[in-house]
Amino acid sequence: MQLINEEKINEIRNSADIVSVISDYVTLTRQGKNYFGRCPFHDDHKPSMSVSKERQLFKCFVCGKGGNVFNFIQNYENVTFMEAVKKVADRVGIYLDINPGKTENTKFQEEYEIMDFTTKILQNNLNSKEGIKAKEYLAKRNIDENIIKEFRIGYAINDNTYLYNVLTKKNYSLNKLDDLGLINKDGLKGYDKFINRIMIPITNLENKVVGFTGRIFNGEDTAKYINTKETIIYKKGNILFNYYNAKNYIRENKCAILVEGNMDAIRMYSSGIKNVLALMGTAITKEQVEILKKLRVPIVLMLDNDDAGNLATLNVGSLLVANNVPCQVIRLSGSKDPDEYIVNFGVDALKEVLTKPLSFLDFRLQELKNNKNLENTEELIKYVKEVIKLLANEDNLTKEITLKKISDDYNLDYELLKQEITFNKEEPAKEVVVPKVVENKDNKYQICVYNILYYMMCDSKYLTIFNKKLGYLKNKEERDLVTEIEYFINKYGKINMADFLTYLENYDNLKDLVNNITKVVSLEILDEKTFLEYINALDRLLNRENIKNIKNKIKRTSSVDEQLENINKQILLQKKMLEVKKEV
Repeated sequence: MQLINEEKINEIRNSADIVSVISDYVTLTRQGKNYFGRCPFHDDHKPSMSVSKERQLFKCFVCGKGGNVFNFIQNYENVTFMEAVKKVADRVGIYLDINPGKTENTKFQEEYEIMDFTTKILQNNLNSKEGIKAKEYLAKRNIDENIIKEFRIGYAINDNTYLYNVLTKKNYSLNKLDDLGLINKDGLKGYDKFINRIMIPITNLENKVVGFTGRIFNGEDTAKYINTKETIIYKKGNILFNYYNAKNYIRENKCAILVEGNMDAIRMYSSGIKNVLALMGTAITKEQVEILKKLRVPIVLMLDNDDAGNLATLNVGSLLVANNVPCQVIRLSGSKDPDEYIVNFGVDALKEVLTKPLSFLDFRLQELKNNKNLENTEELIKYVKEVIKLLANEDNLTKEITLKKISDDYNLDYELLKQEITFNKEEPAKEVVVPKVVENKDNKYQICVYNILYYMMCDSKYLTIFNKKLGYLKNKEERDLVTEIEYFINKYGKINMADFLTYLENYDNLKDLVNNITKVVSLEILDEKTFLEYINALDRLLNRENIKNIKNKIKRTSSVDEQLENINKQILLQKKMLEVKKEV
């Protein structure tokens, strides 16, 4: 649900020029009436995204992404719709007194309420006499009051029924507390999952608490960290720790530092290195890769300085590179992780290290040298072959520079090395060609309907023509969209696609249909003659289909008639046979 009305949202959208906004993110070049640039939503080597100043819409003709200014920011910055509205409002100088992270209703309202209430209990614990030692531990690690408040750090009391008693007194069900990973259920009773630990809330991309990391601080002989199990609201693979706090700093610094542990992230953030995210482990998921991809900045991998961290650097880096995410690497020495490095050498030393990252390719090349004696001919040959294999998917310049370096370092013939690798033929850049909508014999109905609906979302006169000439679509979802178009026009007296997209934010099923429409239909100038051609073509298709249905009905009826006739024939034959028997 939106926190401000549609009229206000449309006022904000109408105050912002989409060409000007998108130009802050992508270089646009004018071609005719529209502007073109490289689409930021896929690996676009040639400009394939069109931006219409007249309609205040954008569309990529390759990946199909499209919409209004809010949709662009929502997708580019990986934020909610209301956050995108707030960003545009701030840009055009319209004040909005809202918290974009909050919504009026949510599918898991009680679950989020429980996690939020638990967070507050744990924060209070940290400030109680029971939390004195935990707070002293944090102070020794330079985590001050401001950082404690920003990360909502708390303390789980050394009592295995404390949280259970507080939460059940609030009438939260034991089963739900167990499902959320706060309580271990034992029959009709429950026991706290986290005991005598510093509690670090884990938040989703919208900054809602979905889980916790509990850390020991007294040197107890037990697991250093305990994390919330995966729950209905906490999917570890969909989250990067500190994302909400760090995202603006990441864009300012034009890079994101990725570490393993959330304590590493907190320590760095509290030391002024705020563009930091944590995996909370060594693995990365495709969902996390997509989150990083949408940041559109290089990722600096600074994972733990051990064998597991080294292997994770290879795996995570390879996956990022495979998904066209620029990747650099820092391997710390003298400390296991960034948290420990700052304790041992100070934050200035870490900041200095961060100025000298390796490219992921250079890191891979270094790794290939490990455990090899390159003065040994056989091992040198093996190394060179591995390098050539590694370079297979790199661009020509990278291949050229790397081969020359190997040639110089090991006194090998460059031309001989060059023969072992294939260089890509560079194709000359082609001018953007905006594809026309072409009828497909197997899909004529959909193409006609999509174009008709697109026209009606752009101008109210096309709804009038549709109602007069046709007035019917066969699929319920399409009819529902026509109903909303008609409602919008009756409410506002007019319609345009950019405002109508805002109106559809509350209609997920119709949003999907409109997204499919924008993938098929271009941003061309509307033409009444063309619209009538689509209407007439659809009318013929519907009539043809109706005729076909009638024929099938006749066939089924004919088949029944034939069966009845055969039955009658059988009855008559049996009667005659009985009559013959009687005569005999």
